[in-house]
Amino acid sequence: MKALNNLSLNVLAITTAVFCFAAPASAAEEIIKARCGTGNPAEHPQAKGCYKFAELVKQKSNGRIEITVFPAAQLGSDMQMQAALRGGTQEFAVPSTATLAGMVKEISVFALPFAFASEKQAEGVLDSPFGQRIMGMLADKGLIGLGYWEHGFRGITNSKHPIVKAEDISGLKIRVMQNSLYIDMFTALRANALPMPLNELYSALETRSVDGQENPPAVADIQKFYDVQKYYSDTRHSYDAQMLIASKIFWDKLSAADQALIKEAAREATLYQRQAIRELNANSRKVMAEHGMQINDVSDAERQRMREKLQPVIAKYRSVLGEDTVKEFYDVIAKTPK
Repeated sequence: MKALNNLSLNVLAITTAVFCFAAPASAAEEIIKARCGTGNPAEHPQAKGCYKFAELVKQKSNGRIEITVFPAAQLGSDMQMQAALRGGTQEFAVPSTATLAGMVKEISVFALPFAFASEKQAEGVLDSPFGQRIMGMLADKGLIGLGYWEHGFRGITNSKHPIVKAEDISGLKIRVMQNSLYIDMFTALRANALPMPLNELYSALETRSVDGQENPPAVADIQKFYDVQKYYSDTRHSYDAQMLIASKIFWDKLSAADQALIKEAAREATLYQRQAIRELNANSRKVMAEHGMQINDVSDAERQRMREKLQPVIAKYRSVLGEDTVKEFYDVIAKTPK
């Protein structure tokens, strides 16, 4: 009987040891769930990039990390989602860099008017050590930058008339992003600049509380602004970058291995998203024309006139962003192929 009791105790000890040994492995396989929010709808490359990112992360983590995408501002505006990330109640988002400038003012440097000659040049500057250093400044604000995504060169839609010359902007009520540089830019061009979240814009255009808005072609297409706007003028006044960002609270809970695989997935998704937006921006002009919008390209000479009118704004932001930052930005542009 004593032998049987000893045997039972030995079996219990072995079973307990196996259970204790196995428990950490089981915990390590626990599913990590996260959310990624965008302002544009599911068919826009901003959201498509998020879906690709989620797919890649799931694949690289063997299904351990699941990211659910919430497009069309389901989780709020860019600024609301940034607040959620900083508070740890959301994990990923893809806002415009313009809306991040309230936390890191230097990010506005990429939106300085008429700075880039092409998407290729913009991409080179964003991916340069200078661009990466600016992105890294977000860490102190509770956000982790994972890659610059492209939105493209911005043009202007409105319901009044084509914009052929700088003076045609004067007097128009133009919705702009919630960013002081864009407000100052359009105020200097004598428009009435009205900051507003994207998810409120269609209604404002429809009710004529604003005359127009400024965005890359893909936004005017996907948001169906052609139903409430008559003209699209390709001013290319500013290049708009977006950024895939993560909550630092969430990020710091991840293992180094998981952080590495997410960074790898982010880079692959970045390249995918850039190609997708360029194709859509090119096609969106055709779609808008098919829906009755009048499309015009603003001449290089008129763009130069607009840039001259915006020199006081550029000078102001040399001071706001820091002379050294702006000088380095233009130096990097000069060295980056067009």
